[in-house]
Amino acid sequence: MAPETSVRDNVRIEEWACDKAQEIMLREGFRLIRSARNGTNTEIRETSLMMARAIAASLMDASRPRHAGE
Repeated sequence: MAPETSVRDNVRIEEWACDKAQEIMLREGFRLIRSARNGTNTEIRETSLMMARAIAASLMDASRPRHAGE
């Protein structure tokens, strides 16, 4: 039964990754669009860094060991 569990786990991870990517792009992407339209180069760079940090944080979260039931 291990292969079935692995497939289910992979599907769960894939769904989580898609949800997380959508969340980051909606939140941080919108901020980046606004700063690109109205901001200075510094504001655009800072907003880009915020998006990069959000992505890095989600990757760290994804690599965190999970316990049964999480």
